[in-house]
Parts: sequence; C-alpha cells; structure tokens
Amino acid sequence: MRIEAWSVAPVTHRNLDPEWHYAGRDVPELLGVRVALRAGDRMGEGYAPFLPHLDTTPEVLETTACSIAAGLLAADLSDLDACVARLGPCSRARNAARSAAEMALLDLAARGAGASVAAMLGGAPRAVEVLRIIPVKSPVRMADIAGSLVAEGYRALKLKGTGDHEADIARIAAVRGAVGAGITLTVDANQAYDTCGALRLERALRPHDIWSLEQPVPANDRASLATVRQQSHARIEADEGLFDADDLDAVLTAEAADGISLKLARSGGLLPSRDMALRGAGRGVYARLGTAFGGPLVTLATATLAALCPTKGPAECAEFAHFDDGDHLWPTVRDGLLIPQKGPGFGQIRQSPWLAEWTG
Repeated sequence: MRIEAWSVAPVTHRNLDPEWHYAGRDVPELLGVRVALRAGDRMGEGYAPFLPHLDTTPEVLETTACSIAAGLLAADLSDLDACVARLGPCSRARNAARSAAEMALLDLAARGAGASVAAMLGGAPRAVEVLRIIPVKSPVRMADIAGSLVAEGYRALKLKGTGDHEADIARIAAVRGAVGAGITLTVDANQAYDTCGALRLERALRPHDIWSLEQPVPANDRASLATVRQQSHARIEADEGLFDADDLDAVLTAEAADGISLKLARSGGLLPSRDMALRGAGRGVYARLGTAFGGPLVTLATATLAALCPTKGPAECAEFAHFDDGDHLWPTVRDGLLIPQKGPGFGQIRQSPWLAEWTG
C-alpha cells in the first residue's frame, strides 16, 4: 500500500479560557497545522501547533509541512523505515512540521495494519497519569482553579514561574494550600530566572513539596542549570533547547538535569522523542511527557510515548480540555488518567470530513 495523496490545512483552536497566560504571553487561541495522508480508503492525520520559538510564522510552519508531506507521496507503507527516512532530518526550523507529518504517517501505517501505533512500534497502550496546567492569574483565582481540577479527579497540577519571586511563591503557596499535601505539583519557570534567582526560588519552594522545577534558567546556560541541580532538593528538568540529539548530549555531558521534558513539535516527532528518552535513560536521566498543546491528535500521539519508552512523572496530556476542536472527539480522562483509545492508529475519532484540497 502506497501513499496516494497528501493534504495540509491551517487550523485555529480557540482557547476556552481567553485570558490563559503563560511564558510571558496570552494564548486566546492556538494556531497550528494539520497534515493528512491517504492510501486507498484510509487516512492518517497529524497536527503541530505554531509556537513562536519554533517557527518564524504560521505560514512558515504550513509551507514546511507541505514540503515534507509532498516528499511522502508514493512511499510504500510496508517499508516504514524508508517512509520515515523520507521525512528528512530533525532541525529547529522544521521539527514542528516534521512532527505533524510523522504523526500522519504513523497513524496511516497503523490504520492500514489494523493496529494502534503503540502496538505497531512494539509497545502496549496504557493509561497515563496526566496533570493540568494552571495559567498565571492571581493567587486566589489560581487556588480556585486548582480546587476545581482536583474535584474533577486530577491528582497533579503544573504551575508557571514568571521571574517575579514574591509573586511566584504567593501563587504556588496559594495552590498548595488549596489542594493539600496529596496532590503532585510541578513548577515550570520557562527560563525566567538567573542562577541566584533560581536557587532562591527552589529554596523557597521546599516547604511546598514540589515534584520538579522545570527549566528555571536560560536553556543555553547549561552550566547554570547544572549549578541549580547540584544545590537543589527538587528534581531539575531541562525543557527549552532540546531540539535534537546534540542538544540532549550537551545537557547530559554537563550533568545539568535530573530529567527532560519531551515535546513532539520541538523534537521532530514521536520517534526522535522516543530516542531522546532512551538516550537519557541510559545516562540515568528520566523523561517526562511535556505539554501537548492543541486538540486530541497531539495529545494521543504524545501519550503513545509512554508505551514506547521509560517515562516518569505526570504527563502534560490533558490540555486539549481547554482548546476547542469540533473535528475530533475528546479522549477520556478518568480519575486523572488518560485512558488509551481502542481504535487503530493513534485512536483519534474524526467527527467531520477532511475538507482541504488533496495533492496526488
């Protein structure tokens, strides 16, 4: 079975919380791109969000996705390795688009085989503990949101640091006070602190029992991250800056992190992310499933990593819950666990026909 046609379409997911704020910016909506591949009567679908630190513009993301998808035309799905090779190399400029095309390819190949992507690649789908991200708001409002999420069954939450020490501590303390000691809290500072500020933050967070502190200092300053790790009680995670194996090797060589956050769009897809996780595990560094921003497609693809490589900590695979996506059914989250889909491919269920133009 060969790939007969490809299609690429821009997409906008409206944020159900229009005042959602993180990493220094508001996110009232999320732009992105969908890639579809067709073979016979089967279609595979992929998605990647537009993130400013990965792509110059949404138009560049779409153009790059078209180029990569076109290279898959007539590829023989019975030779998956050859198909993957057609995706081309990973690089910062093309990783998001590459991840969308890879997602569509794996989805199509698995649907053709009547299997899940996890099973096709030698794994077994499993339920994954997920967290919810609380956007930056007032301490009182964040505490209210945290309480509501815990009432829904979530057992893990992620909070953002902004670089304002007193405000950050006030927000985190308010959330911990609202949810009690039994809820896992992680903190992501998104590179907002220097070395001294990060160490001060980590010390101030100790009474609040956080599970991990993610990328507190600039990603290109691995020596600083290593210093923070050496003097911290919390697990220190590397996030921004992990675009390829060389970036990971630099973190590992510097002994800069206890763990890494994996994101498909940043690292070029499921398979490169899996390889990063395995490479890190070989050096005693765990992998955690990082933010899957967008609808069900990227959520289910990211969660598939848990079936293919060792991961640790709560996965950021529930953010679909605040982005609208009328084209796909939402996955099921029950008692804080993302339940694996039963269908083939990544298991997403499309509710409307694909309307974008096909080429092939």
